[in-house]
Amino acid sequence: MSGQDKRIGCVIVAHGNVGECLMDAVQGILGTQANWAAVSNSGMGLGDLKEAVASAVAGLASECEVVVISDMPGGSCHHVCQEIVAGGNGIRALTGVNLMMLLEFFVRRDRTEVEELIHLVKERGRDAVRIL
Repeated sequence: MSGQDKRIGCVIVAHGNVGECLMDAVQGILGTQANWAAVSNSGMGLGDLKEAVASAVAGLASECEVVVISDMPGGSCHHVCQEIVAGGNGIRALTGVNLMMLLEFFVRRDRTEVEELIHLVKERGRDAVRIL
């Protein structure tokens, strides 16, 4: 685990059931994964969404370093993640989630420090977008 004391977990914050669907695909490819949560913004205002994300983060934070990953820049999910990161609690955030990002996250999280991991995940996600 590269000397880290905690695993790295993630909270996926997305519109509709995007987070759950992406994690179904991840687990279909890699097998069952632990230390993750998906939060949907369906039917929630910003206050409720922030509470739901904060609760999901708190549920993982005792055992994991936490990365929040939102579905797109500029949306309500992104803004809530920004607010949580701004709280100065050591939570890291990425936005623009795609399947390759999550696969990279779960494959590397046990052997990569969190700061390096978020950069690798971002690059892998960007590299996966191609014109065919």
